[in-house]
Amino acid sequence: MKETYIDEMDLNMYRIVPAPPKWDLQEYIVTYLKEKDERYLSWFLHYYEKTLNKNVQSYMRQFFMQEHFADLKQAYIAGLLKALGKYTPDGGASFVSFKEHYAEREIFDYIRSMRTGFTVQSLAEYAKLRKAMAVWDKYDRSYADSTIEAVAAELGETTDDTKEILLGGLLNENRVDLYQQYAEDDEAESTEEAHPDTSSDTYTLYMKGELYNRLWDAYDKLEYTERMMLAQRLGFCFDCHSTFYMDYDDLDEYGDPKKKPIKPMMYTDIATDHEYSSANTAHKKCEKALAKLKEAIKGLI
Repeated sequence: MKETYIDEMDLNMYRIVPAPPKWDLQEYIVTYLKEKDERYLSWFLHYYEKTLNKNVQSYMRQFFMQEHFADLKQAYIAGLLKALGKYTPDGGASFVSFKEHYAEREIFDYIRSMRTGFTVQSLAEYAKLRKAMAVWDKYDRSYADSTIEAVAAELGETTDDTKEILLGGLLNENRVDLYQQYAEDDEAESTEEAHPDTSSDTYTLYMKGELYNRLWDAYDKLEYTERMMLAQRLGFCFDCHSTFYMDYDDLDEYGDPKKKPIKPMMYTDIATDHEYSSANTAHKKCEKALAKLKEAIKGLI
């Protein structure tokens, strides 16, 4: 995919001249929360901005939003500030890890608000979306121009329309990731059963934002051990809630680490990790946590 020019001012929104004292990033946040002095947050942003830019550019490429760097960056910062209001240093996670879930939420909300292209309003369009994602999978979801052109050719669509279709698929996947894993682990239903292809109602094809938010809010209220075990069982990061991790030993064509899914753990492994006597104990703990999540979304599915 062709590189997009980014204005130098957008890349250096938080640069301070002369440079502030250089500390460990976590120390800036801890001091800010203790002193309530904005300068420590500005010092953090000064030194974190290079990494922040790289994170935003990764989203920019992933969701075909090459002309939206500055807005995506502001969305990321909005999420970072929301995370700051909920963060406690004694929780065990570094702020850099903790804030990623909140930043990602804001990024996705911005992307959804900006979408003007492909939307699912019929069975035919939903089938097209699923076919597009299946074809793209054959090419390992490469973002190279040649790959997008090849996918477009197989779909019989223009390159721009294909990007919109793939964006729709990516957003849909992100929204249902947690629910899909939750449902599969519950072994009583699946995403397909909750959202049958026989319906043309957009509500039943896409998980509402309310469902997504209620699930995470309910998860955040679980006991510490329940949250940890459920994250291990369902396969997402306990600190940032992401269902993926960045593999720095496997780089993509841009030299960035590839995004790979976190593998769920077996109950036997979870029991060992928490020093329980049997896998059944771990299973019961997870079932208790899942029951709380199910209660939180009652009436939405």
